[in-house]
Parts: sequence; C-alpha cells; structure tokens
Amino acid sequence: MMRTVDWPARVIGLAVFLTGVGLLVMVFIWTNQTLAAPSIDPKKPIPWAGMGTRLAWDLGRLFLLGFLASAIAGKGAQLYAAAGRFEAPSRLPIE
Repeated sequence: MMRTVDWPARVIGLAVFLTGVGLLVMVFIWTNQTLAAPSIDPKKPIPWAGMGTRLAWDLGRLFLLGFLASAIAGKGAQLYAAAGRFEAPSRLPIE
C-alpha cells in the first residue's frame, strides 16, 4: 500500500529548515559585528587578559549558537525528507 505525500509535514519541515538557515545568517552577522577590531587608546596599555577572556567568551557563544542553528536546519531538512518518503510495496515471495 502506497501512501501519499504528507504536505502539512513538508511545509512544517521547510519552515523549520528556513528558520535554521535564518538563524545561521544571524550568527554570521553577529560574528562580523562581534569579532571586529576593538578601539584601543594607543597611550594606554593593552588589556590582554580582558581581551582574551572576551574573545574566548564570544567565540564560545558564537560556536554554540551556530551549532544550534545548524541542528535546527538539519532537523527541518530531515522532517521535509521524511514527509515525502513513500513506503515500498509489499512483495510476495517467489513460488
């Protein structure tokens, strides 16, 4: 018995996928804004410890957000693909 394509599930899968892609775009924009060179007064000493911890925090946060956004996009693609999968017809054994 063949089943038809589940259109509501495909639409939801596509919406989840596009949401994940949108989140990835936001992460790329945040990366561009966050990792820009900081403005430092040349007359003062460079605060290496503060800059290092800030960089580590920002990189960790952006990595986590990028990972979550790609996981959401992946689940949407899986849902879209699963909604269109057809069942194989049952075969009778050869006599």
